[in-house]
Amino acid sequence: MTPLEKKTIADFNDSLSGDIKLSITLTKDDRSETLNKFCKELSELAPKISVLQNKNNDDNAPSIQAGKRITFHGAPAGTELKPFLEILTALDKNSANIAGNIQKRLIKVIMPVELKLFVAQQCSFCPVMISRMFPLSFNNENIHLTIIDCTLFPEIAELNNIKSVPAVLLDEEFRWTGSTRVEEIIEIITDRDPASLSSSAIERICKEGNAADVAKMMIDKEMIFPAFFKLLTHEKWPVRLGAMVVLEYITEQNRKLAAEIVDPLWKFFDDVDVPVKGDIIHIVGETGDYEIIPKLKMILSGKYDDEIKNAAKEALEKIENRSFSAVKEKIK
Repeated sequence: MTPLEKKTIADFNDSLSGDIKLSITLTKDDRSETLNKFCKELSELAPKISVLQNKNNDDNAPSIQAGKRITFHGAPAGTELKPFLEILTALDKNSANIAGNIQKRLIKVIMPVELKLFVAQQCSFCPVMISRMFPLSFNNENIHLTIIDCTLFPEIAELNNIKSVPAVLLDEEFRWTGSTRVEEIIEIITDRDPASLSSSAIERICKEGNAADVAKMMIDKEMIFPAFFKLLTHEKWPVRLGAMVVLEYITEQNRKLAAEIVDPLWKFFDDVDVPVKGDIIHIVGETGDYEIIPKLKMILSGKYDDEIKNAAKEALEKIENRSFSAVKEKIK
């Protein structure tokens, strides 16, 4: 930090009415040290700010969390420091000012929203966009904002095809570049189709214990959302488990809809690891019908691990038992 930045933070500490708690997630990523160093300096210069450390033994990008709904992949210095302190002021007051016309539209936002804001410390427009965007999360609990410093995390920008900053992504589908009016973003948020929910948005709902809400949205739309398949085949078991809980709700209430997942899900089978293969077979056993039986028999006769063959045998038995029970019901 520069001497001016240090003085700014020290002065900011005096303006706080109470203590503020942030959290930092450290991973195996080397840039964890950069974020950790920033947080240590921040709490030393501003004793009213405390930072809780979370450590994950994975390769994900480290992050700083301000409240429950704002995440930074970056160490907010340079032009990013002022809007970062504005966010901390909002945490201190537990509110953020927002125009009345925007507030009225925010009330209508009932679906989860995943917003990504890409910035850079050298960008003069980026602080303005941060200041415009973060009040959305403070004024609606369904809106989550992730701010990514493209200078420190260029691979995240590249993954999202970001060519210039500031840039805003909504649910990995809609994007805006440059100085954008928040009203434009809110208009899309309030009018978008639930089926366009991103995998990250669905994952967050599940993590928050609201899998039944995801199931209800799909049942109401009478379709399996495209992004849902990414969660069912995710490399991490907790993510797959959350998706399978959603599928259990759907199966209980609309077995016909649940069965529609079988064919598109099976297309992933050959390209995933053994644990994911096992989960796909389990799902097929719970939701499939006699049409998938030849594929399961193919696994039983093929060169697969015993774990996979046992899963296929169990799935086959479940489907055959259901088919037999259905025939008995028709006879009655």
